[in-house]
Amino acid sequence: MTGTVSDVRVAVVGIDGSGKTTVLRRLAGRDGTAVVHAIRAHDDPHSPVARLSRSLTGASAAADATGRIQLKVAVLALQLCLYGPAERHAAQGARVLLTDRHPLVDPLVYLPLFGQLVAHDAPRGDVETWWRKQEPRAAREVRDWLVTRTGHADPWALGEEMLELGTRPPEEMLDRLGRRFGVALPDAVLMLDLPVTEALRRTRERGRTGELHETRAFLSTTGRRYETVLDWLGRARPGIARRRVDCSGLGAEEVADLVRASVRALGTRPPVRRHAER
Repeated sequence: MTGTVSDVRVAVVGIDGSGKTTVLRRLAGRDGTAVVHAIRAHDDPHSPVARLSRSLTGASAAADATGRIQLKVAVLALQLCLYGPAERHAAQGARVLLTDRHPLVDPLVYLPLFGQLVAHDAPRGDVETWWRKQEPRAAREVRDWLVTRTGHADPWALGEEMLELGTRPPEEMLDRLGRRFGVALPDAVLMLDLPVTEALRRTRERGRTGELHETRAFLSTTGRRYETVLDWLGRARPGIARRRVDCSGLGAEEVADLVRASVRALGTRPPVRRHAER
């Protein structure tokens, strides 16, 4: 292993509450392991995009408060646009790169599901309300990032664009997501498998009860969608390893040990080619 950039890149996925962030915090820095948080880059305080990530988290909470999926999905796209620079920063000197979600895996799960919840009507005053619900300095940063990534300051249009993408076949989605975010698929995907009832209990213990998608029905559907997406990846990209980690009844340290064992096993496999999906 060279030690200049990571030799094994593994995406850790699963429904909300399955313990991804908690487990990866325990693994960060162990055995040459670096961690990137695809949605909340600022969970790594040393991330070069931590400040903007915090502003986007506020924008996501504002989207939950408005109850409009278009705004939620627009913020998700802007958060995933931070992944590339965060990954490049973390990968330097790391033997293993673990990611908390992945911008080319999780949208294949979530975009079609969000599309089933949306009403394609006019935004009325929701966009203006959304901007007002954000702290002014953070809102300016979000607006600047939106313009940088899209060329315009219309979050509703970005949300509609991403929801339309979720209606496309998975191969087309993967191609367009790869070009949008400029990142590659990981070498492997580990799914943390946890019963929905246990996942909901964990999210409620963390005080997260206001997110649009954190309901029993949605989490159940999300778990099934992960299965579908990982099965498709197995056929479409057979070089990408896929493993399931049963987390039921286990503590964070026990799950971390299982993830470490899986990663060690993956270290003996030749990596997939590292290029942005085209």
